[in-house]
Amino acid sequence: MLISIKTEDYELWNIVTKGPYVPMTTVDGKVVKKTEEQYTQEDFARLSKNYKPMHILYCVLDANEYNRICACESAKEIWDKLVVTYGERAKLERQRSICSSINMNCSRCNLTRPSRRCTLASPT
Repeated sequence: MLISIKTEDYELWNIVTKGPYVPMTTVDGKVVKKTEEQYTQEDFARLSKNYKPMHILYCVLDANEYNRICACESAKEIWDKLVVTYGERAKLERQRSICSSINMNCSRCNLTRPSRRCTLASPT
């Protein structure tokens, strides 16, 4: 999983493990969320990246797993739910299965096929 998502863009793995990008600004010394009218082109580009790892996860999960995570609003929320569902021990087995699926289904999702077979690594 780690290699497959990092192959697309290293920042995507940070979105999975740390959460989505939220555009912020400082107003009267307080950090607040930007309104959509305040977004810059960079904000829009970074916001669109929030959904790419979700798309990757949607493509590799089977229908039963998809039904468990379809209400999630971020890739981090999906990942956290998979970790809770399968536990720490099963997490490595699930990663292996996801990696295998990614290696076989990259063309279905219009993803760049990894140059090497997916290998397991710790998410942090």
